[in-house]
Amino acid sequence: MEWTGQGWMQEAAERRMMGQAVLRMVASGLARQGSRLTCWLPVGVALGIVGYFALPAEPAWSTGLMMGGLAGMGLVLLACCRWMVAGTEQAAHWQVLGHCLGSGLLAIGLGFLLAWGQAVRQSPMPFLPMESVWLEGRLAALEPVPGRHEGQKPSWHVVVEGAVFDSPWWNGMAPLQRRVTVTFLPREGQEDGLMALVTGQPVRIRALLRSPPPPLWPGGHDGQRAAWFAGRAGAGLALSPPLPLRAAPAGGVVGRLEDRLVHLRQTMAWMIGAALPGQVGAVASAVLCGETGRLSAETRQSYAAAGLAHLLAVAGLHLGLVMGLVFATVRRCLSLSQRLSAYWPCREVAMLVSFGAGVVYVVLTGLHVPGLRALGMAGLAVLALLLGRRAVSMRGLALVCLMLEVMSPVLVLDVSFQMSFAAVMALIAGHESWRNWLFRLGGHHGQQAPALWRRGAALLVALVLTSLLAGLATLPLSMAYFGAFQPWFVMANLLAVPLMGVWVMPAGIVALLLMPFGLSSGPLHVMGWGIKGIGWLAGCVAAAPLASLPVPSFPAWGVGLYLLGLTVMCLWRGWGRFAGVGVMAVALSAPWLVDRPVMLLVEQGAVLAVRQEGAMRVMEGRPGSGLVRQEMQRALGWNGRGPGQPDCAAGLCHLRLGNDRLVLWRGVAGPERGGEASCRDVVLEIRMGGQHPLCPSVRQLGPADLRREGSWAVYGTGAGGIRLVSDRMVQGDRLWTGEGAFQNVVPLPPAPAE
Repeated sequence: MEWTGQGWMQEAAERRMMGQAVLRMVASGLARQGSRLTCWLPVGVALGIVGYFALPAEPAWSTGLMMGGLAGMGLVLLACCRWMVAGTEQAAHWQVLGHCLGSGLLAIGLGFLLAWGQAVRQSPMPFLPMESVWLEGRLAALEPVPGRHEGQKPSWHVVVEGAVFDSPWWNGMAPLQRRVTVTFLPREGQEDGLMALVTGQPVRIRALLRSPPPPLWPGGHDGQRAAWFAGRAGAGLALSPPLPLRAAPAGGVVGRLEDRLVHLRQTMAWMIGAALPGQVGAVASAVLCGETGRLSAETRQSYAAAGLAHLLAVAGLHLGLVMGLVFATVRRCLSLSQRLSAYWPCREVAMLVSFGAGVVYVVLTGLHVPGLRALGMAGLAVLALLLGRRAVSMRGLALVCLMLEVMSPVLVLDVSFQMSFAAVMALIAGHESWRNWLFRLGGHHGQQAPALWRRGAALLVALVLTSLLAGLATLPLSMAYFGAFQPWFVMANLLAVPLMGVWVMPAGIVALLLMPFGLSSGPLHVMGWGIKGIGWLAGCVAAAPLASLPVPSFPAWGVGLYLLGLTVMCLWRGWGRFAGVGVMAVALSAPWLVDRPVMLLVEQGAVLAVRQEGAMRVMEGRPGSGLVRQEMQRALGWNGRGPGQPDCAAGLCHLRLGNDRLVLWRGVAGPERGGEASCRDVVLEIRMGGQHPLCPSVRQLGPADLRREGSWAVYGTGAGGIRLVSDRMVQGDRLWTGEGAFQNVVPLPPAPAE
């Protein structure tokens, strides 16, 4: 017994030593990260936000209390570690682990509560009438929408705030707390009336409204969630031009300022369009004032296929060019005066003026997420330079990201937010790794001035590496959201970005400065020549072989896994960062690991699509559903043609699954009765019309299921069975999918007693 006790004690001592070794290894690895650990705080907040949106149903109060307790536990753990006296090495290790664990618990709990709070704070979704109705409200925005085809005139989005319905059934209604967007297709001579409208004035328009639509198919873009957080009540089609009403009392200071900014952007866009007609003016309007409504689908596709789509969105590149040009100009002007150079801090003054110019530029272009991110980074860089610190750092990026997450947690799900931060994070990490090598390449390590060819080579290499890093970091996200792979993006950016920096943006800034005096026509034409060059380059690259290869869309977990792997590779110091490469490899293989549906039944357009051997065939669909078909091909990676065609005869079609199982469907014009149909091997019957079931004993899908559950996806199983997934199953029971929240109302006449 004594020997057994000694053996047990020896085994326990070995386990204790092993645990201490593991503790020492983990704590030492965390301690080596140093201040980089603070950069993981926005990652934890983002995980909490994603956790809220991933729930299948709205959380109960007990879940909220649990997440609040999680955040409180993190605070307590941080406080205990703060006052802990690390007298021994083991205590110091526990202190490091406590700090990391407490920060993680606090960030995750805080992110969940922030997302839940933002969702609960939104205004309730109103009921909308099903019939055409006159609505009156304040004009919030008037935005052009490009035509779907070449040569087609653009339509206009008329955004109305505080709308009330002028109808006997809606007398005394309170103004809507959400915006309504009405699409107006002007006829000949009606665009002049649009130009006379002023943002903020009351308007009256007749429209047919519709509540925000559910996803086109299970797992697609959730329009209801986007409308819930964007403050939209619905959209519709205008049946009359917007008519101005008499002026109403102006709103608050913030509202008047917003109206004037919107009107200023529209006026600038019209002036640019008058000087530069066509798509050249549309690109100039997108760059100078953030108005992208005039960009045609062909222009967007050409820039996207060449990997130049980021030039059409105001982001860090444009803001950096504006601030750099203003900084160089102001500093040069100040240096011309000997007195100012001797007594004024010209460098600091030029930085502050350039930052002010950047603020004005971001406000003029609409305060979009990439612009706000870039402005935050620029503000931190200016502050760091004024204090003698490093201008661009990963901690600055983490601080800006954390601020945006706190202000609007739903931004974490936005594609522009993800692509913007992925590109900047990769650029900062790459610059930290290659900074010394580029410094030596430029010849700055010696006492003598570097040769011109060395400086030129260093600049060229820096441009190539910048384009390569930003492109590779955002390429998987572009594949996931836009379904295309562009292999020539580096070559296109090497030529287009310098052209944008030395030609287009300088001329555009001069045009903005001269626009109040009516002298902007000349600089705008110079800017247009540069834009034509970029457009020609985009067209050449887009027409090159293998310029844009279609790829299937990524599942949501694949996108999250890729961003997590990229974060590990960019933030972690040491050999552990290469674990992120493995995570990204798994994420990139996600499109080929997930199961794809064999059939899709789409509510919008009543589209029925069938997949056989990788080919998609649209069997049913109302006229005008072409956009739905294109989106299905892009997102699901289905080819338009291929072998394998369902068997159809006398209005009845069969799709063969494994084990000789069949899916039977009938179109809208299918037979009402089909006595010859065999139901022995049928596992599912789909009816696009109101026919009676041919096989009542099998699972049925019909128009009633579409109205109740939205679109449906049919998956085949290995045993010849099927698995059905609807929009409601994927969305879950959330605030933006509540029963009746997105349904239109059929008004009934009041009773005589009323």
